[in-house]
Amino acid sequence: MLPPDPEPRMPPVSPDETDPDVLAFLERWSSQAFRNADTNPVLLTFAHHPQLADLFSQFNIHLLRTNTLPVKQRQIAIMRTAWICKATYMWSSHLNTSRRAGLEPDFYRPVQVGADDPYFTDFERVVIRATEELVNERKVSEENWRLLMAEWNHQQMLDFLFTVGTYAAVAGVMRSTGVQRDEELRALAAEYGAPE
Repeated sequence: MLPPDPEPRMPPVSPDETDPDVLAFLERWSSQAFRNADTNPVLLTFAHHPQLADLFSQFNIHLLRTNTLPVKQRQIAIMRTAWICKATYMWSSHLNTSRRAGLEPDFYRPVQVGADDPYFTDFERVVIRATEELVNERKVSEENWRLLMAEWNHQQMLDFLFTVGTYAAVAGVMRSTGVQRDEELRALAAEYGAPE
């Protein structure tokens, strides 16, 4: 088991800070999409701004539930983004998300390595390279665009672009606020690795 994460710069909203807007936000998402929203450290951090948190949650639910990308391709994009952004909470959380989505643990080490790992198909390598381009250059190269569009339609391409862009932005929010992992996420990271 890894030691606890450092204290957050922006602690989660505490029970005595839950005004009606915060309560409405937490109740809405507990009943719709998130397990235990009232104890989720990410949602409780975002709850300092409940209007923003509510809008973002709607968008994030699309990225995770109604995204047109196949689940494995979506998780490759998210987890590669988390790894290269050094987003420890996001990475650890998506170990759990990937597991619940049915991806096998042999997926976790290769996504840390990247496109050179022989685990991936040729197209999955393109997804990884395009993810890295989006994070590092904010643009998919002509070659990788062509290869992606040979397999995807326009909706899938837009879902990919928004997924990587959103998770790169959220990585910055999580790292800057210092969202702490719970014991379950630290145990997953201890078993499968996490960025430092």
